[in-house]
Order: sequence, then structure tokens, then C-alpha cells
Amino acid sequence: MPPDNRPKGCPRNYTDLSEFKGLKVSVVLPWLKEKWMHLRGTLQAMLHFTPDELIEEFIFVSDGNEDSMEKELKELSPKVKVIDIPERQGLIRAKMKGVEAAKGNVIVFMEGHCIVNRQWLQPLLRRVLENPRTLAMPALDTISQDNWHSYHTSDPVIWRYEWNMNLVVSNPARKLATTSKAYLSPGTSGGIFAIRRDWFLHLGLFDVGMLEWGGDHFELTMKVWRCGGRIEIVPCSRIGHLFRDPDHRPYPVKVDQVVANYNRLANVWLKDHLSYFYRMKPEARHMELGDLTALHEHHEQLKCKDMSWYLENIDHEMKYEMDKICHPYIRGPDLCEGGAKKLAPGRFTITRDAMMPRDLYLQKVKETEARWAEEGGVHEKMPHLWHPEL
Repeated sequence: MPPDNRPKGCPRNYTDLSEFKGLKVSVVLPWLKEKWMHLRGTLQAMLHFTPDELIEEFIFVSDGNEDSMEKELKELSPKVKVIDIPERQGLIRAKMKGVEAAKGNVIVFMEGHCIVNRQWLQPLLRRVLENPRTLAMPALDTISQDNWHSYHTSDPVIWRYEWNMNLVVSNPARKLATTSKAYLSPGTSGGIFAIRRDWFLHLGLFDVGMLEWGGDHFELTMKVWRCGGRIEIVPCSRIGHLFRDPDHRPYPVKVDQVVANYNRLANVWLKDHLSYFYRMKPEARHMELGDLTALHEHHEQLKCKDMSWYLENIDHEMKYEMDKICHPYIRGPDLCEGGAKKLAPGRFTITRDAMMPRDLYLQKVKETEARWAEEGGVHEKMPHLWHPEL
């Protein structure tokens, strides 16, 4: 049983679920080579901490597993559905299979090694109700990769990307306070979140040219933010996640395929900033892209904003780092001074002394808030900007 670590100010009881009338949730969970202990624990926690009337179905997508665990999973709940893909298609296509089968009007993507906490779903649904174009993320707490029964509260963070498309967490003001209020995030981790099904389909997710694993989180981020939506972290929704390093991952990840996926994305979403990506991912320059015609056409149909808008309004750190990025290993002018030893913790393209100063970050946030207020907000009604306790 996880500890009740919801911040002060979070509702403790949702006795009246009438506010969610009309919402039905399809939980989509793609999985590959997960331990039965983890799959079972993930489903049992959802069954224990989720009002049954909010759930349409739990869709487990077995991506090329020898045993889809259909019998065992269905014994736990009559709302379980299993999609058994005989040969591995990859995480991205497995997610799409789940969405195609979903009957609920809200999709919650879940992973097969999580423990949801008390009343985790209702706060996410509230944010989606307030603005149907919201991608609502829970706060992800930590389950040790060495102890499935551990549960540790994580500090407040935002998710964002480096110029090589690596996903990173950040605490840009160096002191994000614990809060019960939802706040904006420049990016999403892409694995665990709630989104309306019609909004997801409208955005045309995902690029079918991306194979296996890697890149879906960046495509989500760019499409949601730049095509009319927003990404929020909801601290009252807490989910423990088993964070695994490569040695503990139950399946291999082909790094070249990940980079190839990134390359496709860069040529659509970073087309005016490609040089920054290729400087940090030089191995992508000569990779085959495939046909991007349909992606560019859909980009135009959605009337998405350009990358400059995103840098100016959403990710202040990414913009600040544009003239400071470096590579820890390649030769030439982009080599980081001091090599990998000088990199900022958890980062690959920026050194410690090139991190955005706290005061400058806060200044940029205030300027953005003032500009949004003058322009009447961005993407309709905004939540508490960036972080309410900054």
C-alpha cells in the first residue's frame, strides 16, 4: 500500500462523481516482457484506487509476448480486454492499436510497472474537463528498480528536451515548491497521461513511420503545445513508476532506430532549427528519412505554430541553451570544454556552468505571463502559470 503523499490542499474525498458525468476512461497499457508481478500489481492498484463507474475498460496490448497473460488478467477484472500482437511492432504502434480499440472518450496511457495512488484519476479528469485540449500528467513518484514494494515521493519537476531530443527533468528555478495546483510543463514523458480520445485523434498521433521505441513523447509534446493545446502536471494525481536503467530494461532498445525516429521528427518539427539537432546528433545526418509528405501536410492542416513560438513562450531553458550547446565526445568546435566530466547532472548537451540562471528564468516567466495577459491568454484559459509557488 503506497503512502498517501498528496500535497496539502488536495481533495481527500470525491464522494460526488457527478462532475465527471459523460466521461468514460479507456486505460491503454502496451507491454513487452514485463514481469507478471509488475503487471498484476499495476492492475490491482488501479482496481483498488479507481472508481469503477469511471472506467470503460482496461486494454492490455501485448506487443509480441509469448504469453499475452489474457487469462490471468481477465480473472482480475471483467473490464480487462487484451490485444495480442503476435510479432513485436514496437511501443508506438502498440499504443495506436490500443487507441483504435478504445471505446472511452478519455484515454489514459499507463505502463506495466506502476502503482497508482489514492484518487489518482479524478484530478486528471478535472483538468481535461476544464480544457478538452489538455494533456494531463500525474506526478510520478519513484519505485526502486531493485524493490518493487518501495515507494518514494519525488520532488516537483517539469519535463523538457535537450537539442538532441533527450528527455530530461528540470527544476529551472532551483526550488519548485510542493503545491496542490496544476502547473504547466514544456514537455511530457509520454508514457503516463490522460487525454481526450477525439483530441488525440485530431492531432494524428502517432507517426506510423517511427518504429519500435523512442520519439512518441517528443511528437506528443510538439503537437499538443504547438497545435492548440497544453501540457500540465497535476500534483494531486500521484503514480509510482518503476524507473529502470538500461541494464534493468526487460527488452533491448536499438539506439540507431531511436535516432532514426528522432530524425523524422526533427525534419517536421525542427525544420527551421535543424542545425542545432544535427550538431548534437551528427549520426542522424545521413539516415534515411522515408516519405514525410503526409506529415508536412497534416502539420499545415493543424495550423501549428513554429518552433520559434515554442521557444519564446514555452521552453525558456531550451531557447537559452541554443548558443551554449556542446557535445561531450565529438571532435571539433562543438566539443564540450572539459568533456563529459563538465556536463550538468542528467544532461548530455550542456555543461554545469551553462545552465540558465534562476533569476533570468524567473524574469522570462514573468515576461511571458505579462505577454499572455495582454494577448488574452494562450490556447484559451491558462492554468496557474508554470508553477504557482515560484
